[in-house]
Amino acid sequence: MFVVKRLLASIPTLFIVSLLVFWFIDLIPGDPARIQAGPMATTEEVEVIRDRMGLNEPALDRYANFLTGIVNPQTAVSLRTGRPISTEIGERLPNTLIVAIGGLIVGLVLGAIGGVASALKQGGWVDTIISLFTLAGISMPIYWLGLLCIWLFAVRLGWLPAAGASTPAHFVLPILAVATRPAAMFSRLVTASLLEVMGKDYLDTARSKGLSEMQVILRHALRNSLIAAISVAGVQFGAMLGGSVITETVFGIPGVGRLLVDAVSRADYPVIQYAILMFAFFFVVINLVTDILTQWLDPRARTA
Repeated sequence: MFVVKRLLASIPTLFIVSLLVFWFIDLIPGDPARIQAGPMATTEEVEVIRDRMGLNEPALDRYANFLTGIVNPQTAVSLRTGRPISTEIGERLPNTLIVAIGGLIVGLVLGAIGGVASALKQGGWVDTIISLFTLAGISMPIYWLGLLCIWLFAVRLGWLPAAGASTPAHFVLPILAVATRPAAMFSRLVTASLLEVMGKDYLDTARSKGLSEMQVILRHALRNSLIAAISVAGVQFGAMLGGSVITETVFGIPGVGRLLVDAVSRADYPVIQYAILMFAFFFVVINLVTDILTQWLDPRARTA
């Protein structure tokens, strides 16, 4: 029942996003057809492009055509290549998801490990080092972090390739780069949550049964601490998708983010619209998944 309610609640969100994306062209200064045609195009050539873009049609008809492109993706084509946009996105989507999902998983794992270590060694040198790393991870922009990873692991050490997506090794650096900020945030959340529950009675009961401090944390305290981390995982995934524009440009990955950059530079507005809509769809889906995981981890939510 909870999943059904969340799915129904997602429909208005996607509808509003589709409206905003549709009106995106009208908000752009200048004539989109003129931008697409170029400064040397004649009036007749511009009118041909206006007809092809459907800009001469009434707004409701254009929106209906836009929705038709969602239901039947083969009808929506790129102005630049003439290929279906679903094909353009479909060829690049796996690379984007590998980096985003891989970065989220690595960020959660590293954040949990760092958070537990920091809580166990609170005030010690381990806690100090982890705190410095989390501060750097939160503060450093993904662009500079990506360049730093390329310089260190590809140029100086020669361990990993700097750009491309032809082998699994090509995804290591971009995943590491995008995972750094979520790992830092999750580490802080887990540490704060663990320190908050460490003195609870149910943990004292677990200690009285002979469990070590690590066993108490892993079996009892960490489960509750992860709820806070998972709650923000959806937001971080959305940030990773949005950041794919930068990540895929820095690492030369042929993904949807780089496709969006190319579409913007070449005024391919249909590709821009459907790529943004796709990002919004995945953002809604990942938030639904994180809500379900939160319900599963929190007994109070399950009985509510």
